[in-house]
Amino acid sequence: MKAVALSLLLLLSAAASTPAQTPRTAKDYVKRAAARYLKGDLDGAIEDYGKALDSEPRAAEVYVKRGGARRAKGDLNGAIDDFNQAYDIDPLSVRNDRSVAEAYSNRGFIRTNKLDMPGAIYDFNKALECYQGNPDLYFKRGRARIIDGDLAGAINDFTDGLALKPESSLASLAYASRGYAYMLQGNEAEARKDFTESAKINKGGKLFLHLHLMSLDEQLKEMKRLRIRDQQRET
Repeated sequence: MKAVALSLLLLLSAAASTPAQTPRTAKDYVKRAAARYLKGDLDGAIEDYGKALDSEPRAAEVYVKRGGARRAKGDLNGAIDDFNQAYDIDPLSVRNDRSVAEAYSNRGFIRTNKLDMPGAIYDFNKALECYQGNPDLYFKRGRARIIDGDLAGAINDFTDGLALKPESSLASLAYASRGYAYMLQGNEAEARKDFTESAKINKGGKLFLHLHLMSLDEQLKEMKRLRIRDQQRET
């Protein structure tokens, strides 16, 4: 009996001291990367996804996973580089992926605030290629298009976003923004309708809407000023 107990003890000791197996395949690295990600070891996860890609550089889904880890770490540009790689290999790998769309949208928002309108619109286009179910993506591109001077495109975006039935506070801003685009077009009748609808469903108060439109107007004026300056430099 003592011999059996001693044998079991030795077996258990050996099992406990056996080191974890080193991943051998891309699938092994992806599995360990997922485990590391769940434990909050983002650097380890990113490293393992990289090793998986060393073995299988055409694995679009692994680029998506590594992009997610990079985004979680705060590396937005690195994440988008991975999402771009995934899209180039297989567009379906990022189709209907809301988190990928939000990454593009976040960078598009940053670029909008920097008045990098080509970059912003590129990002919002990519976001909408990935996911079309979020009205805010249309509204952000619509705002960027107003600043860029594409009023017809902006109106279409606000209309498409409103068709998705957003909650009232978001819809109120969209109606106000579309009304502003109509006003810039000289279409006072449609502008008045949208401003009226915006005020009717708005829960944040008229001051909130006023500040929203003031911010948009200031960005548009600054964009025009920068373009005039660039034209003068060219002459």
